This record gives sequence, C-alpha cells and structure tokens, in this order.
Amino acid sequence: QACIIVYVLSSRTIVPHTFQLQASLAILKGHDTITTAGTGSGKTLCLLIPLLL
Repeated sequence: QACIIVYVLSSRTIVPHTFQLQASLAILKGHDTITTAGTGSGKTLCLLIPLLL
C-alpha cells in the first residue's frame, strides 16, 4: 500500500513525508491515529491520502 501511495502522489509531484505515510497506512488499516507536526507540515494530507485511494 505504501508503494501505491508514493506512486500516486509522486506522479502528481507530491512526495509524502515519512510521518504522512505512516499515518496514512495506519488509517487505511483502520487504526485510530494522532499526528503531531508543525504548522504547514501537511497533517491534513494524512487524512486525504486514504480518501484518494
């Protein structure tokens, strides 16, 4: 699943950070997830990646 996420996003010139991949994979597996990162770091993308797949 991580390969699919990286391929889909990299083809649109968005390369996810490690924390985004980890959070997205956890969400796809049905786990509750808490992500902490700085302002503008892309936390919202963690929620959007699973919705796009």
